[in-house]
Amino acid sequence: MTETQRTSPPPISQGSVINDRYEIRQSLGKGGMGEVFLAYDRATQQPVALKIVREESRMPGDDEALRQELLHARSVSNPYVCRVHDLTPSAYGPILVMEYITGQTLHTHIRRKKAQGGYTADEFRRIAQDICTGVAAIHAQGLVHGDLKPGNVMVTTNPEGGFGKAIVLDFGFAKERARASARRPGAPPDGGTPNYMAPERIRSGGASQEDDIYALALTLWEMWTCRVPEPGYKPRAKPMRQQIMFDVPSGLSVDEIKQIFRCLTEDPTQRLSARHLRFFNPVALTTNPIQVPRERLDPGPPPGRSANAFQPGQQALLATFATNAPDFVGELIPLDKATLTIGRRTDVDVVVPEATVSGAHATLAWSAGTWAIEDQGSTNGTYVEHTFERKKSVNLMHGGEVQFGELRLKLTSIAKDSAAHKRARTYLTRRDGLTGLLLREQLLKALDEEAAFADWVEQPLSIARYEIRGPNRLVSDRPTILEMLAFRRAALRVVELTDMLLLSLIAVTAGRTGPLRFAVAMMGPAAQDARNLVEQVVGQVQGMLPEGLDLVASIARLESGVSVRTLVDPAP
Repeated sequence: MTETQRTSPPPISQGSVINDRYEIRQSLGKGGMGEVFLAYDRATQQPVALKIVREESRMPGDDEALRQELLHARSVSNPYVCRVHDLTPSAYGPILVMEYITGQTLHTHIRRKKAQGGYTADEFRRIAQDICTGVAAIHAQGLVHGDLKPGNVMVTTNPEGGFGKAIVLDFGFAKERARASARRPGAPPDGGTPNYMAPERIRSGGASQEDDIYALALTLWEMWTCRVPEPGYKPRAKPMRQQIMFDVPSGLSVDEIKQIFRCLTEDPTQRLSARHLRFFNPVALTTNPIQVPRERLDPGPPPGRSANAFQPGQQALLATFATNAPDFVGELIPLDKATLTIGRRTDVDVVVPEATVSGAHATLAWSAGTWAIEDQGSTNGTYVEHTFERKKSVNLMHGGEVQFGELRLKLTSIAKDSAAHKRARTYLTRRDGLTGLLLREQLLKALDEEAAFADWVEQPLSIARYEIRGPNRLVSDRPTILEMLAFRRAALRVVELTDMLLLSLIAVTAGRTGPLRFAVAMMGPAAQDARNLVEQVVGQVQGMLPEGLDLVASIARLESGVSVRTLVDPAP
């Protein structure tokens, strides 16, 4: 008998006791990397799940992968993500002690629902929202699941036998294992499941949050079709209704369907984030514009209220818009003194390149967590939100914006070249810092997505085109500051009203198309309904504008064979 044979522990079976604590009740299932057992924890007198990597499947790096999974799981506290209690050594190798979840995997659940005629729309909504919430919690910690699929989602059962909730399992292990070990010839990239991988991951490997979103969308797609997708399958290649087995989408809103479509795009930048996904009936539960998730500039956490003393560099000004100095947009100006001057002259504390800012435009003075701004008789004025008049004195609070001439600055707590600063720069390469609307090229890409979705679900698509007009338009194409401020207010309000009137779950696609023009995509409404909606929006927004300025609108309808890009600009 060899030394290995003498020291090998007996096989794990029902009744086995590990570490004099965990009594094995049954095997819950085997995967490509490990086996999970139901056990009774004698110390806590509670059932637990034990994950053990089978000896024949062990690879270099698995011990570290399990340790990383424990650390990752403990950093995520969410009822829709499986809790991991401990990582303990044993004669069988390290064991991950996890929450035991009663129920069945979503993979099994889908097979059973198929035999019963498929999911209802409300059943689909409940499971979809739970999964999205769990994935959003994982992503919020900067983590990646790496192997999201129906087999890694548990659907729990209530004591009375009814449906409970969906819980995401097993995140991080596949990704960590692939990172720590060499790729085997012919093995799936990154240790995940090719059937649910995004095109870019199949091509090049590399688990990412964007790949998780694609896998999430395919998981929800499988709930519609009750079929496991083949590796590389592209649901957007044919109209939706030619592919689904059970007509779940007939009970869903257009926006709910669009979310899944957007997450299945081959362009990772066009996929929605998990935290922005919503599944509920907007007709039964009327949404509020504030609830519509939009991409926004994150100013970072506000300074603590207890911080009465000024701390150099605790806050900074982020340049979000500059008419004549576009390269300055995204720059971060640390506020390293309690009193500063700002302007274009070289002798001021903060020198900015925007031509409409005066030489010594304003002073900033810190006071109990806010900044008092005093205009120093500037040529083009100082402005804040919700007003068209110049201001001599204003208070700027965390996250607020101030405008000096045609330069806008946002008060933040992010650090220069930090991850938050990089995210802000990325935002400002896609969106107009004055209005938050998509920039023209980004809008055209987003409208291509809208048009593809219209074909996929065979729904009408209209483009509403808005423009601010005033006397200055007759003599110059360059907007005045008053027109800029009116344009900002009008654009923000038009988008909010359109979201509300369309009962949107995700923000409508809207972008800036010219100095005082912007366009909004409207999916679903018939031609007359779209006209009525736009007339209602214009009527409400016009009253917010200064005298002499008008908001005008026109509508273009997407027709077969016509590029949606040609509809962005009004006819000359």
